[in-house]
Amino acid sequence: MADELSEKLLRNCSQTLAGLKTGTIFNISDIPVSVLEFQIAILSAKLNPLGIYIERIRSKKNNSLIYVYRRSQLINDLCDEGACEILRSFGYPECGATEDIILDGRVNFLMKRLSDYECFPHEIGLFLGFPVEDVEEFIRRDGRDCLACGFWKVYCNKTKALDTFRRYRICARIYENAADRNCPIESMTVAA
Repeated sequence: MADELSEKLLRNCSQTLAGLKTGTIFNISDIPVSVLEFQIAILSAKLNPLGIYIERIRSKKNNSLIYVYRRSQLINDLCDEGACEILRSFGYPECGATEDIILDGRVNFLMKRLSDYECFPHEIGLFLGFPVEDVEEFIRRDGRDCLACGFWKVYCNKTKALDTFRRYRICARIYENAADRNCPIESMTVAA
């Protein structure tokens, strides 16, 4: 039953499943929300023990925005002082309680921001594993004057970013082939 969603995850979330990237957001328009929720529950039972979590973070009409992330990696990313500062400036919950409570509060706040606005909030890059300094500069420069553009807009450390983009593209090809061969998603997921 969750095969349709599994294939979409293999095709859209390869870098996250492989452990190269904290999170991925993608749109699904061909699965009704009730069916999608059922498929998410089935896949979550398989992937949560491997450290991968799936959330439907926004739905409008027949379109659903799906967030797939590595929970432990996201906790590390969002506890970075620079990330905390950016999130604080947008009203996200403060650090303080347990990491799980903080993370859940921040993911829920992101979901609220996504439902309140048509476009993506600029800080979303922090939830996807983009470098903090690039997210900060993207916000400061309003998305203009980047050094390179690929999986994100690069403002700092262009050489490292271009190498990361190259690795992401290789990973995507490998996972596309796995999806074409109907490989089980669990066998293509690197455990946290």
